Amino acid sequence: MSSELLEQALRKEAESGPTDETKAVRVRHGIYSLRGQPGYYVVRIRIPAGILTAEQLETVAALTATVGWEEGAHLTTRQGIEIAGVPTNQVTDFLRRLEAVGLTTTHTGGNVVCGVVCCPLAGVASDEIFDVTPFALAVDKHFREHPDFQRMPRKIKIAFEGCAHDHVRTLVADIGVRALHKDGHNGFRIVIGGGLGASPKTAQVFEEFILPERLFDTLEAILRIFDRHGDRQNRSHARLKWLLADWGIERLRNEITAERTRLLAAGTSQPQVLPSVVEESGRFDASAAPPAHRQGFDAWRQSNVRLQKQPGFAAVFVRCPLGDLQPAQLLRVAEAARQFAGGIRTSIDQNLVLRWVPEQSLPALHDFLSPADLAGYCAEQLLDVTRCVGATACLSAITNPKPAAERIVAAIEKNLARDPLLHGLRIRVSGCPNSCSHHHAADIGLYGVSKQVNGRPVPHYVLLLGGLNTAESFGARVIEIPALRVTEAVEQTLELYQTERASGETFSAFVGRIGAARVRQRLEPLTRIGAPEAEPELYRDLGSNRQFKVEAKRGECAA
Repeated sequence: MSSELLEQALRKEAESGPTDETKAVRVRHGIYSLRGQPGYYVVRIRIPAGILTAEQLETVAALTATVGWEEGAHLTTRQGIEIAGVPTNQVTDFLRRLEAVGLTTTHTGGNVVCGVVCCPLAGVASDEIFDVTPFALAVDKHFREHPDFQRMPRKIKIAFEGCAHDHVRTLVADIGVRALHKDGHNGFRIVIGGGLGASPKTAQVFEEFILPERLFDTLEAILRIFDRHGDRQNRSHARLKWLLADWGIERLRNEITAERTRLLAAGTSQPQVLPSVVEESGRFDASAAPPAHRQGFDAWRQSNVRLQKQPGFAAVFVRCPLGDLQPAQLLRVAEAARQFAGGIRTSIDQNLVLRWVPEQSLPALHDFLSPADLAGYCAEQLLDVTRCVGATACLSAITNPKPAAERIVAAIEKNLARDPLLHGLRIRVSGCPNSCSHHHAADIGLYGVSKQVNGRPVPHYVLLLGGLNTAESFGARVIEIPALRVTEAVEQTLELYQTERASGETFSAFVGRIGAARVRQRLEPLTRIGAPEAEPELYRDLGSNRQFKVEAKRGECAA
């Protein structure tokens, strides 16, 4: 899409405000309105397969510093990066500077194929079947540029996983692609029709095994059937998951299979060239005397380091607190990649992964990251709470989840994190039901709502319990908790698990056994709210000093 069209759209908005036409142009360029600040935008960066270079991270740091947004750059659960607070007159310069280092914002919004996500351990995981990275990159490029898929009924999300463990939650993607080895051949298992949002759905199996040479034909057939039959009238019923719900898997499978047969017979498909992915270890001199271990190194190594299948190397998860990174932290990670690693990838849990780190340099890497608050342990575990941007930036948000997440982290780190049986649990917090934090796929999920109490709106969080992080099942709705007391609700839920669990009982099994009624009984006192004059703080959102009111508007993701 022409950058001239974007400039025209931005000029029109500066003169007379957004229209459906200008929003459609902007969003397809990855430019979103910033909540409550006309003339300022959020720039969403597409990072195919989550692959970054040090130079790209340095550019993101420089751009983030330019606008000075308080929360810094935000890592998304689609392996992308968002920079908020960009004024109208800087948008096109931002895009040019990103393009100069190989980054794009194209089609991070709109009814198109979104950025393809990929396991951040692809190519190095000890349990992977084969490296799916080249396939993810080729699919991202091919369908981002394909002229036939620029105006679909709704967006399509594709996820690639090569490991035994599903790090990218393929079961809640529109199309999930899992590596598989069968009868001496590598191939893929394809699932379709997953999705989160206000009505989460688990994907169903389209085909148990296809050979790699049939991957692009299969994906194109799925997209063509969706493009032809998806609901273009009702936005809330337009995703692929609803076509699956209406038709059922057998009819949808038959239609896609017939379409693939037509494509193959027509001979229009072109062989796809898979890109090469080259990663080399950093320049750190491993023969130098290693530094003394900082306090916390052992816990960090145990929780954040994954040994690669390549002997002597490790992948390190850099815990990015609540998905936010300040410019100095971005530069620190970029320099860490230059010195110690051979590659950087983003994870869908809002962290960065440094790959090809020599094992003997792990103490030095920990020492290098510590001063920038980037050596926190428990990455992608209990203390690593995932949260969306919420009401600070998003038009759709009801509440601001960041202060809620901060309070939860502080409380459990102080009182509960010492219990090793809790470390593997995950907590995810969203500012509305749309599940941008994937709150349905969490041991403890929370999303913001508003409730009328004593004639006034009060910010609450809906508590979901027992979901699986791989999204094989979703958390059950338990109770609505005032925002001010959400930390106590999480603490008491974890304490209940500690005191009443059976030996070796998982959290999801525990929740299933005791039932939602037992948890509600424990938490019910937290739901009682006095009059505004008696408890005024309950009538304000966390992080706000004014009376709460719902200011959410329709989002622009499908503009």
